[in-house]
Amino acid sequence: MNNDEGQNGSGLLSGTVSYGLKRAYRRVIRDLEEALRPHDFTPPLLAALSIVEANPGIAPAHLAEAMGHGRSRAAPLLDRLEAKGLLERRDGADRRSLGLHPTPEGVAMLQRLRPLLQAHEGRITAGLGAAEARGLAALLERVAPGG
Repeated sequence: MNNDEGQNGSGLLSGTVSYGLKRAYRRVIRDLEEALRPHDFTPPLLAALSIVEANPGIAPAHLAEAMGHGRSRAAPLLDRLEAKGLLERRDGADRRSLGLHPTPEGVAMLQRLRPLLQAHEGRITAGLGAAEARGLAALLERVAPGG
C-alpha cells in the first residue's frame, strides 16, 4: 500500500521522526516547486541565490557545503543563475579563488519572490498556531543546525 500522505501502510516507520520529516519535506518541496514554476525557478536555485545574497563573496565550495551538495552538483546551479543574470563570479581576495555575488537583478528577483515564499510558509504551517510554527522551526534547527 503506497500512501505518502498518511501513516497507513508505513508499518515500522509509522510515528518515527525521520519518516515524518521525509513526508514533510516532500510536501514542502512539492508546494515550493509549484510556487516557483511560473518564475522559472527551482528550490535549489532559490537556496543558492539566497545564500549568496546573505554571504556576498562566498566561495563556490563554501556555497556547495552550505547547501549540502558536492561541488559538481552546485556548479550547474551557479551556471544557470549566471546565465539568468542573477549571479556573478568575481576574483576572490587571493586572486586564485572566485567569490559569488548577487547581481542587482538577483537581489530584485529575491525581493519579487519574498511574498511568494511568505504565502508558501503560510500554506505549510496552516495547521499550526504561530507559537507552534516557531517551536517547530526551533526544533528543526536543533535536529539540523546551521541551516
